[in-house]
Amino acid sequence: MLEKLLSLVGDSGVRRYRELAAALSIPESLLEVMLEDLARRGYLRAAVDQCGPKCEGCHASLCGIAAGGKMWVLTDKGARAGTSA
Repeated sequence: MLEKLLSLVGDSGVRRYRELAAALSIPESLLEVMLEDLARRGYLRAAVDQCGPKCEGCHASLCGIAAGGKMWVLTDKGARAGTSA
């Protein structure tokens, strides 16, 4: 299931947590644990540094950073693992 999550995160576009959770048929609370675990293992990183201080650009209406959420991107390690899924 982690490989599928990496593949979903790596697909172009932005997905809300509820969309990712629905695609995996899991609760959002479990999704958050999985995302944090993948980040600890070096497959993902939070993309907070890519957004401006007011989160007004790119995906502000989707990512939820302004509301305390996170936007995740694949690391090189995650991209390699996601393509093999």
